[in-house]
Amino acid sequence: MKKLKYILKAAIILGIVFAFVVPATAITEKTQPTITKITPYSKLFRLLNFNPGWEEQASGFYEASRGIHYMHAVNDSIVWAVGYDGGGSGAPVQEFTRTINGGLLWEYDLIDGAPADGDTAMIFALDDMTAWVPIYTASGANQGIWKTNDGGDTWTQQTTADFTGGFPNTVHFWDENEGWCMGDQVGGYYEIYTTTDGGNNWIRVPTENIPAPASTIEYGVVGYYDVIGDTVWFGTQDANIGGRVFKSTDRGHTWTASAVIFAPGSYVDIRFKDALNGLAMDKNFEFAPLAETSDGGDTWTTITPSGIVYGADFDYVPGTTNMYVSTGVNSANPLYQGASYSFDGGHSWTTWVEMDGIQLFGTTWVDGEIGWAGNFNIDITTGGVYKYTPGQGNQPPTAPIITGPLSGKIKTELTYTFNSTDPDDDDIAEYIVNWGDGTGDETITGPFASAEEVQAKHTWTKKGNYIITAKAKDINDATGTTGSITIDIPRTRAIYTPFSNFLENHPQIFLLLKLVLHQFGL
Repeated sequence: MKKLKYILKAAIILGIVFAFVVPATAITEKTQPTITKITPYSKLFRLLNFNPGWEEQASGFYEASRGIHYMHAVNDSIVWAVGYDGGGSGAPVQEFTRTINGGLLWEYDLIDGAPADGDTAMIFALDDMTAWVPIYTASGANQGIWKTNDGGDTWTQQTTADFTGGFPNTVHFWDENEGWCMGDQVGGYYEIYTTTDGGNNWIRVPTENIPAPASTIEYGVVGYYDVIGDTVWFGTQDANIGGRVFKSTDRGHTWTASAVIFAPGSYVDIRFKDALNGLAMDKNFEFAPLAETSDGGDTWTTITPSGIVYGADFDYVPGTTNMYVSTGVNSANPLYQGASYSFDGGHSWTTWVEMDGIQLFGTTWVDGEIGWAGNFNIDITTGGVYKYTPGQGNQPPTAPIITGPLSGKIKTELTYTFNSTDPDDDDIAEYIVNWGDGTGDETITGPFASAEEVQAKHTWTKKGNYIITAKAKDINDATGTTGSITIDIPRTRAIYTPFSNFLENHPQIFLLLKLVLHQFGL
């Protein structure tokens, strides 16, 4: 009788246990949705300026398909640019456009007095009124430096910079008086001039102050130069050897040269963030090779970057720690069109997804991460320029909020939700998730709208406590912001039977059985 009472007591205990540990209904698991894709429709919304960041502006050129191959921003309001024929005929163009209100209005005009067969090499502007343009011609005649003092209404050729034997490639001024310009080799050495009176009188730098050309076919390239303080650099091209970098620390009066480890035929352009640190790009490729220097360009080390580095143009973004931007313009392949940025001096690059498939050429940037990139216009009021303006100081997204699991008691296969908002209302470019079990990072590629919920599923193979971390990165952010959550995973099933599944889910049943057996003295 006593044993029967123990049995009834044990049955009651087991009944209570079953009531609490066995679910009334099965809980089904939600599945991970398809990742959002960039579609022609979503791209259209971006082009209609429904996205922050890049916006289209009208370059003001009268002729259709005017491209912009060189831009110079004086500040966040004043920008000058020169155009070229993007229609395919290759006709010479002597035109410029200018804005004095950040691009709300661009005004186009002709470079008065320029030769009919002349093309612009680049443009340098001192302010809203004063600018210089080097112009080269197919015939080699009547080429040189043109200057305006009245915002481009009239232009005057500065004839003391001769350039009768080689292209004028670059021009730069430190103030209204002191400047420098350079062209290809003539008479066995590079045609380099300096001026102290605004270009009224240019004086050629003597051959003994300039390293000899590496070969008879080493040339400078139009617009390939940079200036930091009193230091000026320009890049060259050599079909047999590869380009070099020339450097002057005294505003162009004396020069040294260094080799960059690029292939023969490379077109070497340079951009510096300070007097010591900068990048060289071989623009002979659509996805461009890079090299870096930390000694002012005396020596160069090649970079193996991750991501896409476009080869149309690039620039350092003033005021940033180490940000560079590249642009792509190739007309035949959309893969070579767009813009990308690097926050680590060119080692890793991220594309602006909203600019994929948009042809971008010359680019220029100023403090505040504000920049412009040249495009092709449709007419005088449509297209030709894109401007980038970061929102609210380019704030990173908030740390992801991780919630779940959404699947209930489904053993080790669980689905979690990730959610992050962005102060700039940018898209979340991707979530980088680490599930905490040594399987490595999983990238969930967007773009996702700010505050959009994103689901991801993962299977754990061992029981234990795990920390799930997720990093949210927006389209203008290379670092990301991280959030985390701690979870507990039960032991993985070894024998897939209903009884073993039940025992695995309810290990406390063994303790109850032990108590029952103890009551019987077993």
